[in-house]
Amino acid sequence: MTDSEVAVGVTHVADDTMKMTGCGSCGMYMILEGAPGKSFVCMKCRLIELMEEKIRGLEMQVESLVEFRKGFEQIMEQRHEVSEGKSSDLQMEAGLGNSEGRLGEESGQWKHVTKRTRQRKRRASEGEIELQNRFAELENEEGAQQVVTEGDRARKKRRAVSPIGKGEELMEITPNMSPRRIQDGLKRITRENGNGKNLQPEGTGDRLENSTVTRKRQVYVIGDSLLRRIDRPVTRADPENRRVCCLPGAKIRDVDLRLKRILKGAGKNPLIILHVGTNDTARFSLENIKGDYVRLGRTLKEIEAQVIFSGILPVPREGQQRCDKIMTINRWLRQWCYKEGFGMYGHWEAFMDRGQFSRDGLHLSREGNRLLGWRLAQLIKRALN
Repeated sequence: MTDSEVAVGVTHVADDTMKMTGCGSCGMYMILEGAPGKSFVCMKCRLIELMEEKIRGLEMQVESLVEFRKGFEQIMEQRHEVSEGKSSDLQMEAGLGNSEGRLGEESGQWKHVTKRTRQRKRRASEGEIELQNRFAELENEEGAQQVVTEGDRARKKRRAVSPIGKGEELMEITPNMSPRRIQDGLKRITRENGNGKNLQPEGTGDRLENSTVTRKRQVYVIGDSLLRRIDRPVTRADPENRRVCCLPGAKIRDVDLRLKRILKGAGKNPLIILHVGTNDTARFSLENIKGDYVRLGRTLKEIEAQVIFSGILPVPREGQQRCDKIMTINRWLRQWCYKEGFGMYGHWEAFMDRGQFSRDGLHLSREGNRLLGWRLAQLIKRALN
């Protein structure tokens, strides 16, 4: 038997096994092997039937939920009606209790009195008060003339007491006039009259000299570049009296040299917070840093102020050796501040997270700036109170 004859035989067998069958639901024809059953349903129709069954189940659940909600609303309405009935009964009992012991004025029998009737009776009694017009005297010619004559007498008395001579203009001083306005008016009258006399009322000069404007305590936060972007949380409570002075790259000596110029016009007993020393730990030894702090303390003692030193923050990029050096300086700084009468506020434990520093490992990130600003704002609040 040749190959062509074998291939023809296989095709005949395949044709006998593959038959075209129609779906009993949708009517689509499909070619299937063997002889399917009489009630053949394709896969798509089966999926549709399953979806319809699920939809019917969901509809039944929705109907049951709607019925449950209606029953619940009816129960709540009944409870509300019962509570309203009880409250109305209580009000009636209270009204009856208040009305006991009161007799009618005309019949002499017991009478039920409510709040509204009491208000009406009170208003009726108020109408019996005699009302008078306090401006009625002004309508009378004699009363008006009497008021005018009394006003003229008062003006004549003021002119007689005033140091201004006859025929000269009188400047009336009212309580609402400011001392500066009074002084300017007196100078103008003196200049117009040309007599050179001091027309200032008695006691006005003393009031002008002794009048002082009370000013709040000034707060200055001075330090290196770690104070960037902390001005908002620090100055938010009192922008007029709080200042943040950021000196990028500044060391302790730089702050000592610029301190008096920064605090010029600071007022009496300002609050000074110093955050400096990070740049010194990278270049100088411990003895040099301690000497710079001592010189800065001498300058601060010349200024009458409340001083608080802010502790040096860790520097993650430098490793353990520099961190140990900073910790040693912070310990010495705390002891030295206690000895000299200054305050010291540390931040070491609050800045142990690497995410609070920027990529360079020296400056603070935005999260670190917010944290430092919040801590300094709380420190200022405690120090001022």
